Amino acid sequence: MRIWTALFPLAGLYRLILWAWERVYTRGWTYVERLPRPVVSVGNITVGGTGKTPLVMYLARALQEKGFRPAVLSRGYRRKGKGVGLVSDGKRVLMGPDEAGDEPYLLARKLPGVPVAVGRDRREAGELVLGRVEVSHFILDDGFQYRALARDIDIVVLDARDPFGGGHLLPWGLLREPPSALHRADVVCISRADQVPPEVLEEVREKVTRLAPEAILVECVHRPRRLQAPEGELPLSALRGKKVVALSGVGSPGAFERTLEDLGAEVVPLRFRDHHLYTGDDVAKAIRLTRDAEADAVVTTEKDRVRLPPDVPFWTLEVEVEEDGGRLRELMRSLAPEKYGSEAEGFLGHI
Repeated sequence: MRIWTALFPLAGLYRLILWAWERVYTRGWTYVERLPRPVVSVGNITVGGTGKTPLVMYLARALQEKGFRPAVLSRGYRRKGKGVGLVSDGKRVLMGPDEAGDEPYLLARKLPGVPVAVGRDRREAGELVLGRVEVSHFILDDGFQYRALARDIDIVVLDARDPFGGGHLLPWGLLREPPSALHRADVVCISRADQVPPEVLEEVREKVTRLAPEAILVECVHRPRRLQAPEGELPLSALRGKKVVALSGVGSPGAFERTLEDLGAEVVPLRFRDHHLYTGDDVAKAIRLTRDAEADAVVTTEKDRVRLPPDVPFWTLEVEVEEDGGRLRELMRSLAPEKYGSEAEGFLGHI
C-alpha cells in the first residue's frame, strides 16, 4: 500500500510533464525534423507488448511485395551500443543483439532486403541509411512518443486485452500517455482482437471511436506460423497434447501463453521481465523446471530466442500479423514516391 501511495503523486507529476510537452509541440515551440522520404510510425500508448514489432514486419514485407524499398528506424531499447548505427544494410546483419537491441536485431534477421538502423536520434539514423542504400519509405518503430521527427502516418497499436493500461499513467499504471493522445493517430490498430469476447472488442471499438473519431480503425490478429526446433521446423500440431514450459521475457507473456494453449499445449509459465538478458542460470532454471514439471519441451518467443545462447535446445514459436479488411490500402496510396510510378496504387493490395 505504501508503494502505491508513493506512485500516485509521481503519476500526477508525469501527467504535468506530458501536458507541458504537448504544448511545446502543438504551439510550435520546437523544431520538428523531416526525412526526405515518407515516414510511417508504429507505436502505442502503453508499456508492454502490444504487438508493434510483428506489425512493423508486416508493413515492411507488404511494401517489399509492391516493389518498394523500406527501411526501419528504431531506438534500440536497452542496447549496449552507443550513438547511431546500422544493424543491417539489407544484405548483411552488421550488429549482434547486445549492440543493436533485441527488437532491431530480430527485425534485421527477419527482414532480408530491409535496412535497419538504431539510435536515439531517428533523423540521424535515417540519414545514415540514405547514405548507404536506396530507400523509398521509413518505418519508425515505437515512434508515437518520438515527436521530434515528422511522420506521414501515425499508427497506434492497442492490445484488445488491456488497451488502456488499467487507466493510470506511469508509474502508477501502464499508460505512457493518456488515452486522449489517440487524437493524434491516423490509424488505430486493435491487436489480438481474437483473444477477447465480442462484447469486449465492441467496447474497445466504441471507446477508440470517441477518442479518435478521425482515425481509421483496423483489427489485427497474431497467427502462429512456424515452430522451430533444434532439429528443424516442426508442424504446429506438434504442440497438441504436449506439456511445455513457456519461457518469455516480453511485455505480454499472457498472449504468448494463450497462443500455446490455443495450439493444444499444456503450459507451465516461466516469466522474466521484458527485454531480460538471459544468463546461464536462467537456462538452467528452465531446464530444471522442464524436468520437475515432466514437460516435453521449452518453448520461447522469437524475441527471447535472440537473447538466449544459440545452442540451447528450446523450441521457438514464430507469429505473424494479419490485418482484417485491408483498410490501410487507400491511406497508403499517397505515400508512394513518384519514382515508383504505378506502385502508388497502394502497397497493401495483396491483403
